Amino acid sequence: MSREKRRSSLGSSRRTPVKASAGGGRNVPWTPIVVVLGLAAVVGLVGFLIWQVSQPAGEGSGIAAEADDDPNLPGEWVDLPSIYGDPYSATASHVSRDVDYAADQGELPPVGGPHWGTGACVTDEDGNPAPTAFCGPAPWGIYREAWEPETVVHNMEHGGLVLWYNTTDQAIINELEDIIRGRLDRGDLLVMLPLPDMEEETIALTGWSRRDKFPVSEYTEDRVNEFINKHERRFNPENQ
Repeated sequence: MSREKRRSSLGSSRRTPVKASAGGGRNVPWTPIVVVLGLAAVVGLVGFLIWQVSQPAGEGSGIAAEADDDPNLPGEWVDLPSIYGDPYSATASHVSRDVDYAADQGELPPVGGPHWGTGACVTDEDGNPAPTAFCGPAPWGIYREAWEPETVVHNMEHGGLVLWYNTTDQAIINELEDIIRGRLDRGDLLVMLPLPDMEEETIALTGWSRRDKFPVSEYTEDRVNEFINKHERRFNPENQ
C-alpha cells in the first residue's frame, strides 16, 4: 500500500490533534524545578555563611574606625595602617611573641597592633593577673598589678578601653578606680592597670587608634569620662 493510500485509509479514524502548548508541546515539571532551585538557594546560603565566618570579624568596620582621624574626637589619632603596612585586620593580628610597641608607635601605651590571643587570661584568688602564655584579652576590671600590654591590646580590639597609670599618688589612683568601677557597673568594657614603663606621674587612656596621655597634674574626672563616652565600643569589629 502506498503512503498516499495509508494516509487516506487512516484519515477518518485519526484523533483530532491537540493544540501544542508553548515551548514545544511538553508540560514543564515545575515542582522538581522549584525543589532544585530551593535546594540550590539553601546550599548557596550555607556557603556564604561559612565564608563569612572565615573572614576577619568586622573587617570593614575596623578599617573605617581606625581611619577616622576626626580632630574633634578626644585623644590623639595614631595611623596604625601606616605603621603596620595594611589596615585592619593586619593591624590586629594575633601573635605569639613580644611586641615592641614603643618602637613601633613611638611611645607607650599602645593603641592597637599585633597582640596576644592564644588563650583565655585568668586571675588568681586575689583578682591579680595570673596569665597563661600569650593570653588575651584580660578580664574587664581594675588591677593594681600589670598585665602585659600585648594582652590588653586585645581588649581594645574587642571594643574596650584601657586606662593606664604610672603614679605614686594614691589619692588619684583611688579616684580613677572609683570612676572606672562605676563605669564597669554600667556595663562599659574597661581595664585599668599600672604601666611602669610609661613616664612617671602620667595617666593615659587608649582605644583602638586613639590615645589621650597627660601628666597627673592635668587629670580631671570630666576628661576621663569624655574619652570613655566617645570611644567605648566606637571601634567594635568583633561586636562585643
